[in-house]
Amino acid sequence: MILVIDNFFPDDVFQRVYDEIKSCDFIPISSKMKSEGVDYPGARTRELKDIDTQFDRFIIQHIRNLGLPLTNQVFKYWQYVHLRLKKDNKKDYIHTDIGMNFAWLIYMSETNLDSGTKFYTEDDKEHTFARFVQNRIVLFAGGAIKHMAFNNHGKDLTDGRLTINGFASYNMEK
Repeated sequence: MILVIDNFFPDDVFQRVYDEIKSCDFIPISSKMKSEGVDYPGARTRELKDIDTQFDRFIIQHIRNLGLPLTNQVFKYWQYVHLRLKKDNKKDYIHTDIGMNFAWLIYMSETNLDSGTKFYTEDDKEHTFARFVQNRIVLFAGGAIKHMAFNNHGKDLTDGRLTINGFASYNMEK
């Protein structure tokens, strides 16, 4: 299941969220996670709940308010702001979010229809492309669906591919 919803946040709320996430500190992912055997491209924040619990819960409440079957169960989640730049394209790869029941991306920076997220079949053939449209949320079965960021863009925070990435598990022991 892949679900795409435009205008996720109301306009006045979107601008406040966008301003808030742009003020976060970003850490290169590869330097932070290589010790765990992970080498994702780009940079991301600490977990949003560690930065501002109320802000984190505010975003989650908007996701829950969608009333989707995915979110009607109790779930544990991790949520970050992620920045990918044009230089990160060569490091991107097809993957699944192992152990996650669902995941989401909220596209925050300006619309770039040449960018987005590609989804793949089990044999790595592209089957869906969600284009990067500002204020769009893409929800999908994270551990089951292969995907990859496509055509990252920009040179810094002012024009790069900025997303809120979330990962959720119904298994509360994770």
